[in-house]
Amino acid sequence: MPKTVIVIGAGLAGLSAALNLHRAGWRVMVLEARQRVGGRCYTFRGFAENQHAEAGGEFIDPGHQRLRALAREFHLTLDDEPSGWNADEEWGVFAGRSGWQKDKAVWGLDVQSAVEAVWARLAQLADKVPDPRAPLAAPEAAALDRQTAADWLKTLDLPEVVRLNFEARIRAEYTVEAHQFSLLDLFRNVSMYYHTAEGRGVSARIRGGNDLLPRAMASVLPDVRLGVPVVQVAQTGVGVAVTYQTSAGYETVNGDYAVLAVPLTTARQIEFNPALPEAHYAMLQQLQYGSVTKVCLQYNRRWWQERHWNGHLMNDAPLACTWEPTTEQTGVGGILTVYTGGAPGEAFSQLTDTHRIEVVKQELERLFPGSQKFFIGAQTIAWPNEPFTRGAYAAYAPGDITRFWAALYSPAGRLYFAGEHAAAYQGYMEGAVESGQRVAEAIKGLEN
Repeated sequence: MPKTVIVIGAGLAGLSAALNLHRAGWRVMVLEARQRVGGRCYTFRGFAENQHAEAGGEFIDPGHQRLRALAREFHLTLDDEPSGWNADEEWGVFAGRSGWQKDKAVWGLDVQSAVEAVWARLAQLADKVPDPRAPLAAPEAAALDRQTAADWLKTLDLPEVVRLNFEARIRAEYTVEAHQFSLLDLFRNVSMYYHTAEGRGVSARIRGGNDLLPRAMASVLPDVRLGVPVVQVAQTGVGVAVTYQTSAGYETVNGDYAVLAVPLTTARQIEFNPALPEAHYAMLQQLQYGSVTKVCLQYNRRWWQERHWNGHLMNDAPLACTWEPTTEQTGVGGILTVYTGGAPGEAFSQLTDTHRIEVVKQELERLFPGSQKFFIGAQTIAWPNEPFTRGAYAAYAPGDITRFWAALYSPAGRLYFAGEHAAAYQGYMEGAVESGQRVAEAIKGLEN
């Protein structure tokens, strides 16, 4: 009889593990607390002109080969987004001033070029972490992990506006403040992404919405159960027993192995019997997650194009950064995504959805007078408020890699850990897929 694996979580990590094991002949059951698959891969729909925007994971980089392979397998098309995180021409709002970041008349210097020079200096430090998949093997790993990204910035003696700009980029990409982010992990990401001044290259999205991929993956799996939050994972000497909640009460299913493929912030709500080993328990309870909100505002005309602006903005507060997710979508109107991480994202998460949308709409009107008259609707999400997410994504604090990296990649008995938090491409959809496939291969190897 085939061995059984119970996968907890139907995001990209859990679905990747389940799909890999299912195709290898294993019996696989997927338990998902939400009434949908995809987890943080979630697309806002229902906008006018059939437009959409990503509520969660958005950018697929050239190096994200696992995710790209899955998209090809399920006949999904990728649309390039040339600017991705970084546009050639950006609007900046820092220290009370606003304008094109190349406009010396506004800033007293070419801010965009100065920030690019900081990235170039950072790229020169890629060899600090020769292998981004093995950061603990870096020569100065322990020392770097005790420091923060803010510590490194202080050594550069930058003009205030350049420092604020770079801090905003840290906040946007890693969803925490620079003083909360491990310098070792910054250098690890540099080694992976920014070892050349060209950066990550051209990003992409899935045409029709990124969540088409998890939907397609789930459609070929025989047993995906929705709306069943797991409350307990018990291990015996020969298997696992997973208890989940239904509308009718509690049910327990048995298997040979389990894969925990949910954010660790959510896993903290699960009872483990026996208790997890000390290293895994500390990892689960203490690994840092960032905060992020998205507000996607639709306008009945793309007024930013009329102002020769591509929709990209970097801001010290409160918006953090913006871009247009509808560049490759048809329609007279368009959408601007306001992506707010770190401390501003945490502040935004304290607002009601209605209030958050209004604050963002008014701030854009203040920066770009006349824009509000074209506004026709919005959708928003505060990921810290989502009961089955409780944060943005993992953002290693000083000391986190030293303390938790080994536990993230090792099982606790018959329980394996998957998710973007346990991947080299941490924080990305690619990382979720990477971790799920890695865990599946490890489990299959036990029976060979």
